[in-house]
Amino acid sequence: MKFPQQHITKLTLTILKPIVMGVMFTIGVMVGVMNILLTKFTDIKEDSKTRETSVESKIHPKNTKNRDDFGMIKR
Repeated sequence: MKFPQQHITKLTLTILKPIVMGVMFTIGVMVGVMNILLTKFTDIKEDSKTRETSVESKIHPKNTKNRDDFGMIKR
Protein backbone atom coordinates (compact mmCIF):
# COMPACT_ATOMS: atom_id res chain seq x y z
CA MET A 1 0.00 0.00 0.00
CA LYS A 2 1.38 3.40 -1.03
CA PHE A 3 1.26 6.42 1.18
CA PRO A 4 -0.02 9.56 -0.51
CA GLN A 5 2.44 12.42 -0.93
CA GLN A 6 0.52 14.53 1.58
CA HIS A 7 1.10 12.07 4.42
CA ILE A 8 4.82 11.88 3.69
CA THR A 9 5.06 15.68 3.77
CA LYS A 10 3.21 15.84 7.10
CA LEU A 11 5.42 13.13 8.59
CA THR A 12 8.59 14.87 7.41
CA LEU A 13 7.48 18.22 8.82
CA THR A 14 6.43 16.61 12.11
CA ILE A 15 9.90 15.06 12.52
CA LEU A 16 12.08 17.91 11.22
CA LYS A 17 10.29 20.94 12.69
CA PRO A 18 11.18 20.22 16.38
CA ILE A 19 14.76 19.33 15.43
CA VAL A 20 15.29 22.55 13.46
CA MET A 21 13.58 24.69 16.13
CA GLY A 22 15.71 23.08 18.85
CA VAL A 23 18.91 23.75 16.93
CA MET A 24 17.95 27.36 16.18
CA PHE A 25 16.92 27.97 19.81
CA THR A 26 20.23 26.55 21.04
CA ILE A 27 22.22 28.72 18.63
CA GLY A 28 20.23 31.82 19.65
CA VAL A 29 20.80 31.19 23.35
CA MET A 30 24.52 30.58 22.81
CA VAL A 31 24.90 33.81 20.81
CA GLY A 32 23.12 35.74 23.58
CA VAL A 33 25.30 34.24 26.30
CA MET A 34 28.49 34.94 24.30
CA ASN A 35 27.36 38.52 23.72
CA ILE A 36 26.78 39.07 27.44
CA LEU A 37 30.12 37.51 28.36
CA LEU A 38 32.05 39.49 25.76
CA THR A 39 30.55 42.81 26.83
CA LYS A 40 31.12 42.03 30.50
CA PHE A 41 34.74 40.93 30.35
CA THR A 42 36.17 43.04 27.55
CA ASP A 43 37.08 46.68 27.98
CA ILE A 44 35.89 48.29 24.77
CA LYS A 45 36.30 52.05 24.63
CA GLU A 46 33.90 53.98 22.47
CA ASP A 47 35.81 56.49 20.36
CA SER A 48 33.42 58.54 18.30
CA LYS A 49 36.11 60.24 16.19
CA THR A 50 34.36 63.60 16.42
CA ARG A 51 36.22 66.87 16.47
CA GLU A 52 36.19 68.90 19.62
CA THR A 53 35.84 72.62 19.02
CA SER A 54 37.58 74.92 21.40
CA VAL A 55 36.62 78.50 22.17
CA GLU A 56 39.65 79.80 20.26
CA SER A 57 38.69 78.01 17.04
CA LYS A 58 35.20 79.51 16.78
CA ILE A 59 34.64 82.19 14.16
CA HIS A 60 33.52 85.39 15.80
CA PRO A 61 30.88 87.40 13.94
CA LYS A 62 31.80 90.88 12.74
CA ASN A 63 29.79 94.09 12.91
CA THR A 64 27.53 92.94 15.74
CA LYS A 65 28.17 95.81 18.15
CA ASN A 66 24.84 97.52 17.50
CA ARG A 67 22.58 94.46 17.68
CA ASP A 68 20.27 93.35 20.47
CA ASP A 69 19.76 89.80 21.78
CA PHE A 70 17.58 88.85 18.81
CA GLY A 71 20.03 90.07 16.17
CA MET A 72 18.06 93.19 15.27
CA ILE A 73 19.96 96.41 14.62
CA LYS A 74 19.58 98.94 17.42
CA ARG A 75 18.73 102.52 16.42
